[in-house]
Amino acid sequence: MNKKITLYIFICLFLSACVQAPVFKEGGYALIKSNYPMVSLNAVDIEPSYELDIEAGETTLKIVYHTYQYNYACVFSWTAVAGTAYEVTDHDKSYPLTLYRWVRKNRLWSIRLDPLDPLQCTRE
Repeated sequence: MNKKITLYIFICLFLSACVQAPVFKEGGYALIKSNYPMVSLNAVDIEPSYELDIEAGETTLKIVYHTYQYNYACVFSWTAVAGTAYEVTDHDKSYPLTLYRWVRKNRLWSIRLDPLDPLQCTRE
């Protein structure tokens, strides 16, 4: 009986650990995810969001990075490519946040490529 339960738990953990491929909006869109709220897209204030479908092309994105003492507004600018997933996260770089191109490598792994530092991070 214990072997069946252990096997069931292992299968559940394995399936939940799989890296999901991103789903893109039709019509030339890219996807961006962030660990912190995105508050402005192409100089237009938006409702704070952690995931956005963005049109391909020149993109400017403002993200608020919260710390214990301050909030930092970090601005990124890049050319978004249709059908590409991007991710912004804090990853021990020179700036608090870094933009990456996100790629699913296989069922269990994803990789972050082409790190991009923000144009600026200002304390609010």
